[in-house]
Amino acid sequence: MSEPDIPAYLRFIPAPLLEKLWENGEAVTAVSGLRVAPGLRERFPEIETDEALAFICGLYAEVKDHLNRVLAQRMIDREFMDQETLACVGRNEGIDYTSPDYQTVIGKPDETGRIVIGSLPQAKEAPQMVKIPAFLAGDQVTLFGPPDTAKLSINAMNAFNRISPDEPAIVTELAEAAGQVPRWGADNEDSKTPIMVNFLHACENLIGCFDGTIRFDDSENGKTYALDKKGLSKPIKRIPGLALPDGNHLMNGNPLPLHLYDFALHLWHHRNRREALVFYVPKLENEEEAAYVKDLVGRAELRIQAIEPGYVLGTIKLFIVFENPRAIFRIREIAAVLHPHFLGGSLGWHDFLASAARLFKHDPRYRIPVKADPNIVINHIRESHRLLVSALAPMDAIRIGGMYGVLYEEGNPKSCEVCMVGYIRDVTTQLKRGLNGFWVAHPAFVRTGLAMMEAWRRGKETLTQLVKALVPDSSEHGPLLDFVFADDAGGLDADDPRYLRSVLAANIGISEVIANDDPQEVRYNIFQALQYLCDWLSGNGCVALPATM
Repeated sequence: MSEPDIPAYLRFIPAPLLEKLWENGEAVTAVSGLRVAPGLRERFPEIETDEALAFICGLYAEVKDHLNRVLAQRMIDREFMDQETLACVGRNEGIDYTSPDYQTVIGKPDETGRIVIGSLPQAKEAPQMVKIPAFLAGDQVTLFGPPDTAKLSINAMNAFNRISPDEPAIVTELAEAAGQVPRWGADNEDSKTPIMVNFLHACENLIGCFDGTIRFDDSENGKTYALDKKGLSKPIKRIPGLALPDGNHLMNGNPLPLHLYDFALHLWHHRNRREALVFYVPKLENEEEAAYVKDLVGRAELRIQAIEPGYVLGTIKLFIVFENPRAIFRIREIAAVLHPHFLGGSLGWHDFLASAARLFKHDPRYRIPVKADPNIVINHIRESHRLLVSALAPMDAIRIGGMYGVLYEEGNPKSCEVCMVGYIRDVTTQLKRGLNGFWVAHPAFVRTGLAMMEAWRRGKETLTQLVKALVPDSSEHGPLLDFVFADDAGGLDADDPRYLRSVLAANIGISEVIANDDPQEVRYNIFQALQYLCDWLSGNGCVALPATM
């Protein structure tokens, strides 16, 4: 094979493996130079059509050089950040970790004078306003999960109509009165291992969700699953990040970018369905990478318009997942670059803190907030949430918080109550910060989440009634309601020298909950890592982790 189009992809698919995949691939007569993994087209003839593959490969030819540049720059930047962090270790000798004089890579220029991580001088011009399509207006309570099986997809679409037998009457009243339906983050990123069969099943299922034809006959329980007549969730597809290659589709020996394949395939099959053309884009690091995404979307739309003259440029809309320590400081810049496609952004804590830990891995005094801390969102995602709101609210963009991922034990009322206390604290904290939505990990939280949004709008009396109904134990009412109606926890001012570190929760010492190096915490982290790895190798990315070992 000649020089690869995108050398960064060789980190994931080494050259010998790539050659083997090329040898085993089946040529596509209609698309010169394309080979597809054996059996895929035969298994999914309505998805992997000649026309769809030609569209994907034509788009790849137009943007591959741009993608190569941003991925190459990403690697250069990571090397710079690692070296600068190592250099700061020596400079910080004798300086207290919490001191304003403690140095980090944040704000440091590279040899070209470019700030690799940190804020840029704020633009003087006003931000361009975001126009939210009518079908996406309202509360952004978003269930996240994969669409690769029909049953999961139908359950996600019908989540609003999942009413438990013991649902409090006030939840029923508020959820119905809100007049809202949930969103469904149809996740092709980290909910599943990136196996191509999963992607193609997901494409099939989303077509069925949007055209209303999806159904599933369960041979195990004899039930038939189909879409409800009303109250259906609104699917929003999350594509993979820029870094991953697709070893199942090779163009002249080069793996297609997995994000491009997934995005373009979905666009092709939904080109005449506006509500389907909303995407979550994860793992962007700065406005330069956003410019590549703008290029990708713009060229894709021009290609669609050439085929469908009635297609309106700018139809595609994007949510950006600000889960990276570089991206969080460039929210305005990313939004500006992506206009008019930009709709808003989300910020959860898990990937965000993991990315921050990657950034500071060479700083021996850095401590990641421990996962055992039940107040991790309240105490350590405060500044980043506020930064998201301050950047997006002036442009009327959608502002979504993170995932509440704690699940209760089925049939255990006490477990449910403990879980609900955490959920109420999490949701009300994010609403205090000016967010207008959040993610949930299970359909059981959807109606409660929408009810909480409605109660928040109505005020203290309704919210008090809802909290008491969700948490029957009267001993919990006082402390929980005090928390709900208290001001959000204080934080550092933006002009404090330690503020930028606090945005990344990179200014904390030993946790008051449990030390990072406590044997119990270390064992638990290793246990979780092994469980994640085993699930990942089995094809699953949604891993149910026990609260204790």
